[in-house]
Amino acid sequence: MVLLEKAEQAFPGHILDKGLIQEEIFYRIPRYVVEYLLARMGGHHEAVEKVRKLLEERYLGPGHEQWIKDQLLRAGRFVLIDRLEVQVDLQTGTYRGRIPSLGEHPLEVRPRLAEEHPGVLYGMWGTLELLYDPATRRVRLGQFIPFEAHLKGLEPFQRGRQAFTEEEWTDFLLGSVGINPEALSERQKLLYLARLAPLVEPNLHYLELGPRQTGKTYLLRNTSAEAFVVSGGKVSPAVLFYNQLTRRPGLIPTYEVVIFDEIAHTAWEDPSVISILKDYMESGQFSRGGKTLAAQASLVFLGNADDPTPPVTRVLPNGLRGDTAFLDRIHGLLPGHEFPKVTPELLYQGPALVVDYLAAALRGLRPLAFSVEVSLPSGYTQRDIRAVRKWLSALLKLLYPHRAWPEGRVKELMDFALELRERVYEELHRLNPGEFPSRKPQAPPPRLEWAGLHALLPAEYTGLFQALQEAGLPPPEEGPEDLTEEGRVIGQSLARWGQKRLVPPGLGAHGLEVHPDTPVVDIRTYLEGGL
Repeated sequence: MVLLEKAEQAFPGHILDKGLIQEEIFYRIPRYVVEYLLARMGGHHEAVEKVRKLLEERYLGPGHEQWIKDQLLRAGRFVLIDRLEVQVDLQTGTYRGRIPSLGEHPLEVRPRLAEEHPGVLYGMWGTLELLYDPATRRVRLGQFIPFEAHLKGLEPFQRGRQAFTEEEWTDFLLGSVGINPEALSERQKLLYLARLAPLVEPNLHYLELGPRQTGKTYLLRNTSAEAFVVSGGKVSPAVLFYNQLTRRPGLIPTYEVVIFDEIAHTAWEDPSVISILKDYMESGQFSRGGKTLAAQASLVFLGNADDPTPPVTRVLPNGLRGDTAFLDRIHGLLPGHEFPKVTPELLYQGPALVVDYLAAALRGLRPLAFSVEVSLPSGYTQRDIRAVRKWLSALLKLLYPHRAWPEGRVKELMDFALELRERVYEELHRLNPGEFPSRKPQAPPPRLEWAGLHALLPAEYTGLFQALQEAGLPPPEEGPEDLTEEGRVIGQSLARWGQKRLVPPGLGAHGLEVHPDTPVVDIRTYLEGGL
């Protein structure tokens, strides 16, 4: 109750009990559509029955086209809820709409609709008014009201965030997108926020490969109407970038996030697609038909992988597998095996933000710059730096939209961002170690134990080496080793620290000659540069 009161005071009119969307009929349409309708109906238990009846009356789905046509013939008008997709007919120079409830029956739409709502070229949910003209015997689209929330400004959202602590806000944010934070560790919460990052940061591209049923597409698909999912099949420059015949933009210039789901089942054999894709991922621009166009869509590549050990990208399809130029343009690789399976316990059922309001706020944060100085180790490239900055910016926008973050938290988030990029680099190293040498710090060579060394030494040197041990010197890395000259063994050393050896008399060319009574201080002075 305390959380509900705080939430309603911070975001009046935008709070919904997520337990209300458990009705079976609600699973037939995207979550953001259901929550949009529930919020418009009051957002309480009474709203469930209203929305349920509304969907029963207005959302029919495939298989009802004859009944709808009967109603149009009788009354000349019918209103329904559905997903509208507009197609361009070049032969007639007209636009035709398609909705699942009408099957393949053509629906005339006005030309300006695609300009007012570009998303209809790929499908948008909304309330549609269908009109039948007995004279022409055609069905045309009257009014179309898409299910989208629009904010006049970010100030109320930013002000509402200030009512929560960071821990409360993280849980509230996850609850708003339907994830139960109580079922997650702190690291898993951060990983879920990383899945949301493309919604607030333009041109942020990530790859996630992991087990099935972990909800890879769940968050983005159900949070924002600005996320489009490509589920397998063949991709082409016309679909993704720009259709030169219809002169219409493709998915990437139209949507904020384009998700390639089941990437192993998507055909990437067309070299021109991959070439344009790499250009876009690097520069945010692409060229088609003599034109250079810019876009801000973030790209998400998702796939199934049973084995989490590198190189996990071995499951990528032909055309992408082993392509280091493509992989180097990926800003982060999410560890898919760390996400839990989606179970009823993972779904949140308490009060939280209406998801379409949250999506509108995230859309408003997208063009803003949340930048902080980052200092990476030497040897990191501009792509590494750019990737870390993008992740850091996205996480700050999600956690601190009001721009008031503690300095200590920035370092933690930067380390997480660096980890996501380092996972990409590890894959690059596995594929081409010559071009991408390992950046993991080399572990110091193992040292002997003093007890083991004493057993290898000549008996007369036992006292000397016991004195070295008592003086606090670390044990050597190696005990006695063969010493050679011109390919033949001339004797054995006593011990080696790094490149510095202690040798018996007569072998001074290979190290420091020592006698059983050599002063410890002389040996320490010799070894100081090698310890």
